[in-house]
Amino acid sequence: MSTMVGLSPAVTIKPADSNWSELVGPSGSLVVPADFARFLPPNGASPSNSVGDPRLMQKLADGGFLAVTAYQGDTPLATLVPGVEPLELLPVDASLTTAYRLSRFAYLHRTKRQMLIEIPTTSAYVEIHDPRVAAVAAGLAFDQTPVALAASSGLSVAGVREVLGLMRSIGIVVPVLRGLEFEPAVRSLIDWAEREALPSGFTNSGLVVGLDKIPVADADTSFHLIFELHHDGSRQVDISVCLPYSGDGTTGDRALLGPTGFYEFDVVDGVQSLMGVFVHLVPPTEPLEQAAQVQRLDQALRALGTECRIRGNVDAVALVEGIGLPGMLAVLPGREDAVRMLFSIFDLTTLSLARAILAAAGLPEASLSHFAAIEPLIGGLAPLRIALDLTETGLGSRIGFEVFSPQAIEMLAGVMENLGVDPKMQASVLIATSEPPKKRTVYQLNPDGSATDIPIANQSIDLLHIKIGLERNGEVVVKTYSYAGNKPLNEVGKSVEDADIPMSWEFHDLLFHTKTRYGRVRGKLGGTARFTVMPHPAEPSTQPAPGDILLPKVDISAVIAADPPFGQVLEGRTSIRSWDGPELPVGQLAELLARVMHLIPRSDEMLGEIFERSGRVYPSGGGLYEIDIVLFANRVAGLAPGAYLYRQGSHSLGALNGDKAKQDKVVFGASEATGGGMSRPQSLLVLAARFPDIATKYEGIAYSLMLKHVGVMMATIQYSAAAMGLGSVALGTGDSDAFALATGLDYYTHGSIGEIAISPLD
Repeated sequence: MSTMVGLSPAVTIKPADSNWSELVGPSGSLVVPADFARFLPPNGASPSNSVGDPRLMQKLADGGFLAVTAYQGDTPLATLVPGVEPLELLPVDASLTTAYRLSRFAYLHRTKRQMLIEIPTTSAYVEIHDPRVAAVAAGLAFDQTPVALAASSGLSVAGVREVLGLMRSIGIVVPVLRGLEFEPAVRSLIDWAEREALPSGFTNSGLVVGLDKIPVADADTSFHLIFELHHDGSRQVDISVCLPYSGDGTTGDRALLGPTGFYEFDVVDGVQSLMGVFVHLVPPTEPLEQAAQVQRLDQALRALGTECRIRGNVDAVALVEGIGLPGMLAVLPGREDAVRMLFSIFDLTTLSLARAILAAAGLPEASLSHFAAIEPLIGGLAPLRIALDLTETGLGSRIGFEVFSPQAIEMLAGVMENLGVDPKMQASVLIATSEPPKKRTVYQLNPDGSATDIPIANQSIDLLHIKIGLERNGEVVVKTYSYAGNKPLNEVGKSVEDADIPMSWEFHDLLFHTKTRYGRVRGKLGGTARFTVMPHPAEPSTQPAPGDILLPKVDISAVIAADPPFGQVLEGRTSIRSWDGPELPVGQLAELLARVMHLIPRSDEMLGEIFERSGRVYPSGGGLYEIDIVLFANRVAGLAPGAYLYRQGSHSLGALNGDKAKQDKVVFGASEATGGGMSRPQSLLVLAARFPDIATKYEGIAYSLMLKHVGVMMATIQYSAAAMGLGSVALGTGDSDAFALATGLDYYTHGSIGEIAISPLD
């Protein structure tokens, strides 16, 4: 058995001179000795190849010039071909005892004389040379070990392992997770955090002892660590651990408190003490009146076991009634006379209101005067949080602001300057916030302690948030909080890709997305004129075809002049699904079609020569305007029910003599698509694309462009209908097979690609 390297099929060799050749690949070029290029054949290597210069081989591998071929004896099995980027993972033989699964995005197809297995997560691919490799791919529809795949495919176990290694390196094959082994991941996270979580200037000597004493036996998948860094010169580090919380109020349909708690430990010289427990307050399922908010918070406080209450505490009631319920509560074991409350501050209005309430509560002006400097940090998706203490009689004097938004953290230097933060503290904080995030993957272990190729968690260490503490004497203290967490991968029956790629991506969506945009596509996209003939669609004829129905003439200039302002049209447009009103007059339908599809003289200049052509009111790639409108008339006054092709040049309708039952099905499809019950729209405009017209010019993106054109056409139709006082609704999908039968148009050359229903307003 052997795995050999050779030049990628995507690489070309250009002679530079008698001594050197240039390799041109998808990601660049490399000059190599001329004789070396001859000894490294394209399209994979043979088992007899030997390569002498490991440094040059590394350059070739890094640049994406190499393909890797697996052999059984002298028989090539499959070749891994890099794409537009070099391979991130070099192929490694699959583990003998691990079960593997074909990615849900992998697909096998033939192109010319090649059989390829591809995946839209990369532009690399595997070319199959031996039918037994296809049998391996088929067997991977089920979770299989190399031994089982060898028995079913006819390949040797070693051959299967090498083929799986090729596929696994680019994600075509993924290892299946065999069980939940969470505690090793927790332990490994703690070990890693001991070494890597603290920025320069902080020591982990006392931290190690403190972490060793933290209880993690009950940890679940929510487990993570938070390190609170003191920048006052003490270099103190406190630790919060996210563990399951099972106190009162956490169960049942009316749960008040979340199922996880953040247990904060102060750690000094390796000695740690529990300082408090933070628990999320479960938000109500529907908005509550102010009295009900106070009652809910009192119930949560009672469940926490504290003696503090909101009711009767005038200052606390004003706070809850003014800015809403807190998101988190914290209690200190052994102290029932104080509770930390964390409120979200979404905007400047809420911040101003909070300041007024705190001023009325008698909090020190020395602290409140700093609120103006905090204002630049407000806004964004991650709201600011204000931390306040609730006592039995009122509110505590300490105020803290927790900043989560990355954009706000980037502004921290200027804010600290305005707050008058000690320069040494500022410098220490900025060093901590500039620490780059750290990421790694941990793997399951074999019984002998060796690592498998099955990951159990992705782990990361990153900045979580900043806390700006306002003390009673006006002093400002800034702390930073680092996060060390697991993203578990080892849920039973799941594969690695289930954690990496959201389940919301379906196979065809991801394939279409990656094949019509640069980044993971190998070929060219755009106007390549791949069929050698540039399309030149004929100008629409102004002569109606025999038997056409002439529509009432429309004075476009006059109707546009009478339109309401475009801004009002935009604001007034809405989807109308009510089709029980009167018939749609054919004159209004004629006006709508003319507004959208009438011809506008355009001119293009090329090499000093002016070319005249006809345009439309909406944009179209290459000026091709490959989409026609087919009208399905249901209840149109002055027009018999049926299907008609609109000819914009002659402003006429040509009857399409398809299956009448299928015409009814197309119209009824609008009801199914919009939940309209049994009612049907007065008319349905189907956007039918002349596929070859645009595919002749544009390679790789023809259908993608047509979808964009459908979008702008739908917008044009709906805004025109709104300006006319007509109702419209765009449909999410339609039946292209029924359309072909209903119209007699060919499915592959003139097919439906979008639908929009038009109706009069009552």
